[in-house]
Amino acid sequence: MTVSGKQSVCIVDDDAQVRRFLAEVLSSIGLVAEQYASGEDFMRRWQPGKAACVLLDIRMPRITGPEIHDWLREREPRLPVIFLTGHADVTTAVRAMRLGAFDFIEKPFNVQQLIERVNQAVRLAVETSAATAGNQGWQRTLTPREQQVLGGIVDGKRSKLIAAELGISERTVESHRASLMAKAGASNAAQLVAMASGHGMRD
Repeated sequence: MTVSGKQSVCIVDDDAQVRRFLAEVLSSIGLVAEQYASGEDFMRRWQPGKAACVLLDIRMPRITGPEIHDWLREREPRLPVIFLTGHADVTTAVRAMRLGAFDFIEKPFNVQQLIERVNQAVRLAVETSAATAGNQGWQRTLTPREQQVLGGIVDGKRSKLIAAELGISERTVESHRASLMAKAGASNAAQLVAMASGHGMRD
């Protein structure tokens, strides 16, 4: 799917130089960059449904990247979030991915990697929007066990933990996961979580 030039990406970073650099990169690939100098600035000005992706710095004064991610998950869980991290923040970024973040990119940036991941995130947002519009009833087809497994996936739990909590084998959880992906029409786990979250799996 071709990424539309009308798609916008939010840049949330307290470093003005980083924001300018990212904005230039996004502009070079036909995306609109919206810059936010702090978590407070983003939470004050952000508008649901407008952006296709958020580039979010992990370490910022007062309100951190993971705190903003939690805030976003409650308001627009389908919105892909890419964390911008220093080497020391990788563990935090990986933990955030288990809670639904799309990916993380380490500083200093590899421009080609940055472009590829942003394009993938924007495509995911567009495809998820289209998929959710065309699959309104897929959750009604789930068995009770599939609903339990889906709840665990949305909560960011690994298959091993879901299996332990439900008293079933990890292989059975993986089988249910594959069935969920097929019923939802999701191409990957991140899209499955986004679609489920957008249909009331979370309050």
